[in-house]
Amino acid sequence: MRLFDSEKDLILKIVNLLLLVWLIAAIAIFQSNIVDVLIPDYTMTYNEYESAYCMRIYEEEDAKRTCEDQYKGEQSYQRERSINQKKNIFIWFGNIVIVSVGISLLNKKKK
Repeated sequence: MRLFDSEKDLILKIVNLLLLVWLIAAIAIFQSNIVDVLIPDYTMTYNEYESAYCMRIYEEEDAKRTCEDQYKGEQSYQRERSINQKKNIFIWFGNIVIVSVGISLLNKKKK
């Protein structure tokens, strides 16, 4: 398959170039998302979170409750982020497939 053959029109060469750049970007982003899912960020335990982020400026009981709420919020954020990363893998895989099929069909040899 020759994407930039001299027989092709200028517009077809430009479209091939754009699709090729799109395909390379999709593969790079797909690979990045796979790495993010396979090697997730470190998740702190509650004790680590408390010692790193919770201040003792409130009354003791109120501070503990506030810190627990913040920690639960952080855990919720991490779960949502993990789900979004997995969705992104499928989205970018779809991009790769669609652009690859588009390039193939656009440059299919005529019989």
